[in-house]
Amino acid sequence: MLRVQAGDLEAFSQLVQRFQNVVYGLAMTMLRRPEDAEEAAQDTFLKVFRARGSFDPSRSLEPWLLRIAGNACRDKLRRRKAAALPAVAIADELAMQIADPRERSLQHQHADQAVRAELDRLSDKVRQPLELKYLRGLTNQQIAEALGISLSNVKVQIARGKDILQSRLQKVREA
Repeated sequence: MLRVQAGDLEAFSQLVQRFQNVVYGLAMTMLRRPEDAEEAAQDTFLKVFRARGSFDPSRSLEPWLLRIAGNACRDKLRRRKAAALPAVAIADELAMQIADPRERSLQHQHADQAVRAELDRLSDKVRQPLELKYLRGLTNQQIAEALGISLSNVKVQIARGKDILQSRLQKVREA
């Protein structure tokens, strides 16, 4: 980051390559639209470059970058006034995480669909920490930084989300 602060574009390119998947994954989880996630990721790296002088080299880069990314996503959400987020984006993302449906039994396919549907029904406040942890592999601390909430709030929202999903999925199994 010191090289980036000095204006080294090659170092900035390396920083982008290193963190682009994490930033895009966070943006996709928060925004749930690939085109919005791409735009937010680009905004994030533009803001990082513009704010490079304000980075404190005695601190860790990743939390600072994730906070900028989370803020870029929240800005995008504020600008996007209309409409509920589409269920298609989360279904597509989860589909990439599971095995080829042709190789799975119908029972497993039904369960996968039920999980996707119930996850989509969760509020953003509960859904986002769950997705960031279990689909994106972020730590609780990274989630807190990215969403701008406390670590204890992350833990509460993850536990709450798991409880809600378990309860809703139990009803699906009994039906």
